[in-house]
Amino acid sequence: MSAVSMSSSKVLEENVGTFTYEQDLPKLPLPEVKRTLEEFERSLQPLYCSDGFCNRTEAEQLREFAEGVDEFSRSEVAEKLQSKLREFDAENDCYLDNIHLDINNNTFRDEQDDLLPRNPFLVLADDAQPGISQADRSAVLVYSALRFVSALRHGVLPPDVNARSGRPLSMRAYKNLFGTTRCPVFTAGEVENFDLEKPYSESDLDEIWQTTDDEDDAELSSLPPSIDQSIPGSPPPGVHRDVFTRHGITLKNYPESKHILVISKGQYYTLDVLDGDDDLIYNVSSLASVFDFILEDSHEPYTFKKSTALGSLTSYSFRNWKYARKRLQKKYPDELRMIDSALFVLVLDQSFPSDSGNETISPTTSEDCKRLFYGTSVIDERGHQVGSCISRWYDKLQLIVTADSKAAVIWDSFTCDGSIVLRFTSETYTESVLRLARDVNAGDPRFSLWPSVKESNMLASANSSKTETDLKSSVKKIVWDFSHILNTHVHLSETKLADLISKHDIFHVSIPFGRRSAQRLGINPDSMVQVALQVAHYALYGRMVYGLEPISTRGYKNSRSCFINIQSMELLELCQEFISNSVDESGKLRKFREACEIHSDKIKKAKLGDSHEKHYNALRYLYKFHEYFGINLDSNDKRMAEQVFDNSLVTSFSAPELIVANCGNAATTTFGITPAVSQGFGIGYIIKDDQCDLTVTSQFRQGGRLMYMLNWVLSEIRAFWKNTNESSYNKAGVKISPVIDKLYEMDNALNNLKSSRKNGSSKVIRGYGFFDMHGHMDSRSSSRINSQSNSSVHLSDMTSNVSLNNGSLHIPKHSSAALSVPTDKEKQDTGYEIQQIQPIDKNESDEDMLFTESRTATRRRNNVINSKFEIDFDRSGVGRKVEATFD
Repeated sequence: MSAVSMSSSKVLEENVGTFTYEQDLPKLPLPEVKRTLEEFERSLQPLYCSDGFCNRTEAEQLREFAEGVDEFSRSEVAEKLQSKLREFDAENDCYLDNIHLDINNNTFRDEQDDLLPRNPFLVLADDAQPGISQADRSAVLVYSALRFVSALRHGVLPPDVNARSGRPLSMRAYKNLFGTTRCPVFTAGEVENFDLEKPYSESDLDEIWQTTDDEDDAELSSLPPSIDQSIPGSPPPGVHRDVFTRHGITLKNYPESKHILVISKGQYYTLDVLDGDDDLIYNVSSLASVFDFILEDSHEPYTFKKSTALGSLTSYSFRNWKYARKRLQKKYPDELRMIDSALFVLVLDQSFPSDSGNETISPTTSEDCKRLFYGTSVIDERGHQVGSCISRWYDKLQLIVTADSKAAVIWDSFTCDGSIVLRFTSETYTESVLRLARDVNAGDPRFSLWPSVKESNMLASANSSKTETDLKSSVKKIVWDFSHILNTHVHLSETKLADLISKHDIFHVSIPFGRRSAQRLGINPDSMVQVALQVAHYALYGRMVYGLEPISTRGYKNSRSCFINIQSMELLELCQEFISNSVDESGKLRKFREACEIHSDKIKKAKLGDSHEKHYNALRYLYKFHEYFGINLDSNDKRMAEQVFDNSLVTSFSAPELIVANCGNAATTTFGITPAVSQGFGIGYIIKDDQCDLTVTSQFRQGGRLMYMLNWVLSEIRAFWKNTNESSYNKAGVKISPVIDKLYEMDNALNNLKSSRKNGSSKVIRGYGFFDMHGHMDSRSSSRINSQSNSSVHLSDMTSNVSLNNGSLHIPKHSSAALSVPTDKEKQDTGYEIQQIQPIDKNESDEDMLFTESRTATRRRNNVINSKFEIDFDRSGVGRKVEATFD
């Protein structure tokens, strides 16, 4: 039986090895060119219709692009490129194996110097033991992480499975989680022939970007990881390998690694932690003693002078990063190899919450997220950087533990995927909690995720014979003696990083909408957040931007992830109508649900390998390097390919303004990602049962305000849902006659129209005039206002009354109360007496009371008449008893 058809219970049998089902996984499907290009074209259309119609110039460009796509998809050049991918698909486990597309095309271009390191991060929940020290928390987490490493190397880590289908997922990516580093590609002899005595000049960096006479190589987009791993065979005659790889980024893996790297106050230490059989050398108490020693040593005045901001080089631009690595590799090959080959990096961050150095920071700007991610930037009286930002190494997996015992995991998105790191993070945290159960049960190994993982025989002898001095001697400190040139590079990289820290803001907030809210709406929770974010962004900026969401494709052999575009024409229409008065509540709710269904369908297709992003990039990659891969293209072939791959309309695809990702569970409190472009947003979120925790990273943007708009959008959706449910049925659960329903709808529309004319002057949208859409959206409808909640008016009131103090967003705490529905007693009492409409319903739940300033018309009406007929209708908030009888 194929593994893909087995149930999760079968996959999770005790004796199933980590990589047992790897070879049984199906291959990632190779899409058809025509379908990929059609999907790609559709993803671009909403960007050029942000005001509801396309202007003449953009319409002409879109028409020409569509014609170019159609011509290309039927041409020989498309078949030439696709046939090369078929060859790769036949020869490898995945057609992308020879085409490394994991780094965004724009990531390391020169203009990207203004971006923070492209490293996602997860903040762990606090330790189960209150008041734990930094050294003890570090020891507990490192010990748990090492047990994970040992289980992986012994093959006893249970395979991942799809939670719904029970099908196994690819585990190959775990091999790049530990003992792996990102590094630049050097051509043969480039490091060996480098002259350390040569004075540094800008021309040294420019040489990295010099191109040959080949015009097709002028702008390189998708780059291979290395010569050895990614390029099959040799290049055709006349094509130089260095042309192909000079901008390349690769990963180096050291599967025999046994040590970790510890960074404290800019000083570097290594510690062997696994024996020859990959068993653990130290227990928790021994590790705590070692980390205490490192903390003491790094805080000594004489050693503090030896500290360096070397790690900031890993946050520098590609050109500077590659040049500095070349110098380090030439002068310090052994030391650099010790860093590169470490299992992971432990950072003993010396910061406390009050050490931010930024007096304007308020609690809601998530100071903890900032100092856990990139550390603090603090300048002493002599102008030296003494903050913890110098103690990072962004090329590798990092475990951060602060002085107040907060913990986070930071990883390099080039070498690791979020789903892989999430499991490592959550199981490391879980194992750290299970230690308490082992402590009270005499070390019973059954209180562990991996009972078979054992400690080394060296540990027993070490515990009985090793003194504190012996433990200290096991720590090896890396001592640097940099030249003036390298010191200059380190200094410039540190000042550049400090500038980036000052420019960027991280905003963390929780909103009271989670899985249960999505279930009540009948939609996917992830789609609910993604679609609402697009509406919120449109409401704030009046245009749609290119947004991407990463989706795991690990259901296929040697496959990792892909991106799906969030925007669509249907979503654009929703955004326009949501902030207008042309559609009533039920219409807006229906369109919101439809947009969520479209997004959910994209996710399902992407997980099944039906996604255009990877395939389009692969085709463009082959076109850029067609000579290297032996693909002969004539001038007409190049002309048709340029229309599809070098068109100005596709720029937004390589530079998305929105990167939105979902990653996290109960073991984590925060997930954050950096933006892809300097003017963009990076939004990470964790969906829980009754809330969603979001972290927005941006540069000179209004992350807090965007989150306020998101909260408003979901509050309106909840109001629409409640009102739609209540207006469709009376209190006894009997559907109202459509004729009666229509009569009262007309009556309400007239009342609302009179009210809007009377009070129109007081409901102007301050600063949001385009929301009225008088000449655009309202021209499509004969009704001025036919939405009870009137989203645009609510948005006006909200934006005029909202208080943003220092960029802070004030959102009430979430409530888990469910959206109320009539109880049996309410149904029995309905129709017996007339109940007067009260300003505030005393029985309203806590959740119903949330965000009342942005939702003024969501109260339940109880206009019930003493009659044999039961009617539940809206009198437009008149608020008086209805005097009427029916014969």
